[in-house]
Amino acid sequence: MPLRPDPQRPLGLVLSGGGARGAFQVGVWKTLREHPDGFRSAPDVLSGTSAGALNGALIAAGLEPDDLLAFWLDLADNPPVIANESFFQSLGHELQRLMREEPLRSLTRREREWRIFSGLLRKHRWYRDSGRLAMLVEFLMTARFDSLSSLMSGIQSTYLFSTEPVRERLAKAIGASELRSTKVKLAINTVDAQTGRVIRIVNHLPEKLPAASKHYLHRPTITLDMILASASIPVLFNPVRVDGLDLWDGGVLVNSPMAPAVALGAHRIVPVLVTVGPNQDAPPMRTFGNAIERLADTFLENAYNTDRKLLLDRNAIAAQHGDPDLRQVDLFRAIRPQPSGHFDAGSYLFFERTAMLAMYEEGRVAAKAWLERGPELDGRNLAE
Repeated sequence: MPLRPDPQRPLGLVLSGGGARGAFQVGVWKTLREHPDGFRSAPDVLSGTSAGALNGALIAAGLEPDDLLAFWLDLADNPPVIANESFFQSLGHELQRLMREEPLRSLTRREREWRIFSGLLRKHRWYRDSGRLAMLVEFLMTARFDSLSSLMSGIQSTYLFSTEPVRERLAKAIGASELRSTKVKLAINTVDAQTGRVIRIVNHLPEKLPAASKHYLHRPTITLDMILASASIPVLFNPVRVDGLDLWDGGVLVNSPMAPAVALGAHRIVPVLVTVGPNQDAPPMRTFGNAIERLADTFLENAYNTDRKLLLDRNAIAAQHGDPDLRQVDLFRAIRPQPSGHFDAGSYLFFERTAMLAMYEEGRVAAKAWLERGPELDGRNLAE
């Protein structure tokens, strides 16, 4: 039983980011907790990013899988979204400013723009709606990109939606305004919006603080702001102020955060991803949605592959040199969805009850299959 509790070999669960796909992780956790070969209790170490940070915090708080599902379905039934009126107010002011300045554009600029526009008339089928729309977009991107740049620079706000409603849902689910120290070692992964540095907020001191210790903030009590920061998708949501830092979604750089799990003492790691992964049999991309889905999946897959390679390289160094400061860590193959229509381009942000329940059930199926296969250790013998 590879997942049997063992005080000498702490077990870690790494939960990736993925927006609404976090419901998949809840299904995985439900099966891992109920299956005879699964977890007998909460993991010793939890490391999460974005949706994974939300789930990790809820698990560390002692919530049962059904409680986690209720949290996600509550988000679906009552979307915690408040558009940032300051953004749209500033946008309106900037548009008015550009209109006032339009008559003042120099003759030279107008001649250039007319040449470009004349070329577009010859290039596109302007007598069709699609042709006129294509002309407009191309004209803005070539002749008037300075105006777009000026518009974006003039908007006096950095985000579209507020994270404040999510704070209320977290407090309701946890039953408190903060997550006090627990036996479970928890890592919340974020990115400093000003420096681009990864910031890992941990509720226990790492065994041996890494050389780059500026990446770790040890806080025995995890506040709701810290959890929200990890789920604050840049530009879409506001950065969250924590200890003088403006923090963003950790998925920007560390979507499958294994390093803090190792630093917190995990000897065994089970990653739970929300991406289907490489699929050579997938049909060619044919829609814009396919392209967006593959782009998002590619970013997340690259983050996982980077973390995976670093951990396997670390294991190889530990085995070869017997470095007392290193130890080999058993990395299990990731639990992830199988290809299905539930994990399309919109599923990252599709907070709808039926869709989330479907992803939850996919998580249960994936975890059961993973357990019945082994679970298998990852290693160099597997395809990179």
